[in-house]
Amino acid sequence: MRTRLLWRGIYLAAVVIFLLFTLGPVLWCLIISITPEAEMFRSGVGLIPAHATLENYARLLGMNSRESTNFMEALSNSLITAGATILIGLPIAVAAGYALARVKVRGGRILLIAMLLTMPVPILATIIPLYALYATIGLLDNHFALAAVYVSSTLPLVTLIITNHFRSFPDEIEQAALMDGAGRVRLFFDVVLPVSYPIVLSAALVMFLWAWGQYMIPLILASSRATKPLSVMVAEFSSKEFFLYGMTAAAGILAMLAPAVFAVVFRRYLISGLTEGGVE
Repeated sequence: MRTRLLWRGIYLAAVVIFLLFTLGPVLWCLIISITPEAEMFRSGVGLIPAHATLENYARLLGMNSRESTNFMEALSNSLITAGATILIGLPIAVAAGYALARVKVRGGRILLIAMLLTMPVPILATIIPLYALYATIGLLDNHFALAAVYVSSTLPLVTLIITNHFRSFPDEIEQAALMDGAGRVRLFFDVVLPVSYPIVLSAALVMFLWAWGQYMIPLILASSRATKPLSVMVAEFSSKEFFLYGMTAAAGILAMLAPAVFAVVFRRYLISGLTEGGVE
């Protein structure tokens, strides 16, 4: 009984520490976002602001300020780029995963291993030649060209997860469908894909979160307002002359809402999809 209570206490302590490290910065950012700028630098300020204000959020979400225009445009750019990443990368990952799992081709496993070997290579190691290439062919400040870079970064991991899922799919069901006269394409769309939606949704969520949180790649490849995402725009509330702490914090909180909503809505599919496809 004592041992069980001891382990339960250790578990609760670990959970508390984990929450402090994960939710603590978010809570601190939220407090800063509702604290007036003048109050931040006043001596003897407590944790909770004496005069909380939503002015920073009003300026970002209103329609009559320069900050609002920049924020809404950057939000639109982030949604377009993340959506394009899913539209481009998800069909490729699903098709490649099914082909590697079910179609017997010579060198298929070698191809998968070669693709996985690209995962440790940091994208920043190739960003300079990629910038030169995009500048030469005129693809800088382009949503879909930026999405293509995100797809190349996430495709190995997502393809591996989907491949392992399709390998665990019962072969007897496919054989029965083939004996009933279904072709390989009809088998995939009518039998395999409808029951594989958890892994597909989890792959889409991984791609969305990856594309949404990028900073260095769009900073180099998407420097204009027409394509600049939220991650870059938020950093522009600071300069050598000033730093708008409250505005930056408020923009950061708003930027977290979209991935947080996606993660909460699809968390069940993410957990089930990764557990099904994460073990080969």
